[in-house]
Amino acid sequence: MAGNGSTESAVDDPTAGRAAKGVLGVVCVALFFGVLNASAVAVVLPEIARDLAVDADKLSWLMTGFLLVYGIAIPFYGRLGDLYGARPLFLIGVGLFSVGSLLSALAPNFESLLAARIVQAMGGAAVPGLGMTLASRAFGPEARGTVLGVVAATIGLGAAIGPLLGGALSQWFGWQSVFAINAAAAATIPIGIKILPKGEELTAGNLDIFGGIALALLVGGILVIPSVGAQSGWSSPMVLGGALAAMIGLVGLLVRERSAGTPIIPREFFQNLRYVALVWMSFSVMAANLAVLIGLPILLTTFHRLSALEIGITMLPGAIATSVFGVLAGRITDRNGARLPTWIGSPLMLLAVLGLSTYAGSSIWVIATFAGILGGGFGLVNTPLAASVSRIVRTQMLASALSVNSMLFFLGGSIGAAVLMAIVTARGGAGDGLLNPLHSGVGAGFSDAFLLLAIPVVLVMMLSSALPKGEARSVPVQSISPVGRNWVANCSVPWMPECVEMAGDELECLDSGMEAYLASSRPA
Repeated sequence: MAGNGSTESAVDDPTAGRAAKGVLGVVCVALFFGVLNASAVAVVLPEIARDLAVDADKLSWLMTGFLLVYGIAIPFYGRLGDLYGARPLFLIGVGLFSVGSLLSALAPNFESLLAARIVQAMGGAAVPGLGMTLASRAFGPEARGTVLGVVAATIGLGAAIGPLLGGALSQWFGWQSVFAINAAAAATIPIGIKILPKGEELTAGNLDIFGGIALALLVGGILVIPSVGAQSGWSSPMVLGGALAAMIGLVGLLVRERSAGTPIIPREFFQNLRYVALVWMSFSVMAANLAVLIGLPILLTTFHRLSALEIGITMLPGAIATSVFGVLAGRITDRNGARLPTWIGSPLMLLAVLGLSTYAGSSIWVIATFAGILGGGFGLVNTPLAASVSRIVRTQMLASALSVNSMLFFLGGSIGAAVLMAIVTARGGAGDGLLNPLHSGVGAGFSDAFLLLAIPVVLVMMLSSALPKGEARSVPVQSISPVGRNWVANCSVPWMPECVEMAGDELECLDSGMEAYLASSRPA
């Protein structure tokens, strides 16, 4: 089946190798357009406001509404992917995204554009988690670092090209062309129908509707609080409503996790402490990274008066570094384990946010340099994280595991960006009482905000011990006994014996029967 493929078999079988690369190509193209949509649309928002005659508060819902639907839909796609297969849902998602993009380009007014953006979000949410699931299964666990490194490079490329392409298209053809070009993602559908594997390992159970509603309330409430609070005030009715929805959702989700036969988030994820630590690392690393990606363009516009094209060029080193170091980190992860690139990348991210805090408002070249360092550090951390998450769960749960990770990744970025904007807005242009004594005082709010981003980076460094040691290993399915087929060497199954981690990321089980199994299945 797709979940049992490996790099070795792909190399030995040229046909299988070509098929796996085809799967990766389809996934990367779809991801590219998804990232391009996010990075290019932000550049053309002012033009949309002028053309459709909408004010800033109303216009912000083009982003807020998209984020709400996107964040809520991601875990649903993951669970549905486990139950019914990642392939059909991925193709449906790409189709919805393409239709939403085309409708956005044709929208005659703000209300139509907002509705089209919702359709875009409903489809686009399928791509990150399910796309990485399909790519991971196509190559097997031994090459997931390299594969997800290519995925990270694709995301970096889309982030780099987006502002440049968005500004150019908007100038030459109008803002509608930015949406129209994203509809080209539909070209992957006929190719995907032909080459995406049909045989998938599915999990038993049903979709937990009540748990899904609770999760939607929780995620939606969490996203509304910072998104609306930074614009309308933290005591506004929508912020208070978001807080209430989040609390109700949290209680409801906890109840369903205890009572539902197959909860929306599988119980084994909560019981796998390593998985919990890794997804919170994803939350933290994206909180720091996306906050800078959102904050720097505003800083460069406010204090340096740069155009959209000039801002894109200034941030280009960071996007390139993310792509290059993401691929490098994937190869290191496959050969030497996930800890080495993470232990190099997280200090680089810390250096970058401290440097940006110190030199906020100063030379553009200095800012571009630290943006490049941040991008390189993020690439070194992000790829090992995604690869590790994909390796510590059962194959049947891969779609849910990667989608939950993508959801927290997305939530972290949204909250980090909102907190940064709240700090910048609250500080204004005041240069007194700086948190960073090395800063000159120009752009004080940005300096303080960048400095506080050191907190999630330090959290990433603290949690990095949860990453697996050593390179990926897999046990051939044919050599596993019927009992062994239900056992996963990662402590992700609730009933498995107590395990302790050994050198090289092997797990020694203290149960005598499992010791006998390990002895019999270990290669001679």
